[in-house]
Order: sequence, then structure tokens, then C-alpha cells
Amino acid sequence: MDVEITLEQLLESRDKRAEFQAILLRGWQLPLVSFTVNMPGKVKKSRRSETVFSAGVEAIRETLAGHVAYYKLLDQITGPEGYFSVDLPPQELKERMCRIEQDHPLGRLMDIDVLSAPGKPVSRTTLGHQPRKCLVCGNMAAACTRSRAHPAWQLLAAIDHLLEQWENHEHR
Repeated sequence: MDVEITLEQLLESRDKRAEFQAILLRGWQLPLVSFTVNMPGKVKKSRRSETVFSAGVEAIRETLAGHVAYYKLLDQITGPEGYFSVDLPPQELKERMCRIEQDHPLGRLMDIDVLSAPGKPVSRTTLGHQPRKCLVCGNMAAACTRSRAHPAWQLLAAIDHLLEQWENHEHR
């Protein structure tokens, strides 16, 4: 299952994701949740990403119960993707998704974006939330990602630690 992807495949998947988001936004005329997994390195589809994705989909469905007009889950070589057209105001929707990212034990590994019906992203910072923290050092994740402050093996070790804690907690 662990297959390395190329940069071209990753960029193509981002383009296809944006196209699919636009189709769903036009078709449903509702805010959209776009869910992927934060996974460093060239392997995006793995046991790690599947575990995080399953937990994230469960949390999203639970949080949005009764408000989802449509959803689609895709199993891509570039990692799993989830799309949810939701009948809630975009800011309330983003607030709920930020709570998952902040409060769920695997939330730091979840990338849950919210797009308003015109397709404009709803930012966590506009709702007063802090930028996301780095898994390794606790600094701003975006800065560490941009500067490549930590090698992939170090990030994967931190992810494995989170997954181990999650799996131990789940099986008690």
C-alpha cells in the first residue's frame, strides 16, 4: 500500500481537487468541507493516512450530523480525500472543523478546509484561532514546512507516536 508519488502527481491531485470542489460548490450552492490528511514525504496513501482519515471522517460525520446534504470519499494514490456539502453558515462550519483539528487526538494530522458557497476559503485566523503548531517543535507549522526545518523521518516519528497513543486509547 505504501507507494511513493511524484511531485507531478501531487500537483495534479491538487488541481483535480480544486476542480471537484468547484463542481460541488456550483452544484449544491452550500459551503463545502474538504478533508485530507497532513502526511509528510512521498508516501501519502498508507496505514497512517488511512487511520487518520477514518478517524477524521467519523468525527466530521458526528459533528455535522443532520446537516450534510452530500458527501463523497475518494481513495487516491495521493491520499484519501473527503468532501461534504453542508447546510450550515460557513463561519459556524469552520468553527466546528477547527474544534476537530484542535480537540481530536489525531486532529493535528487532519487538514479540514471550509469553502463558502462562492468558493472562498474560510480561514481559522479570521475566527480568532491560532495558526497550527508544528508536530515536532511546537512553532508555527507553516514556517517549519516552508523552511523544511525537520526531516520527514522526524515528522513521521511524531506521527507514529500520535497514532500509537490513539490506537492504545481506542483499544482500552
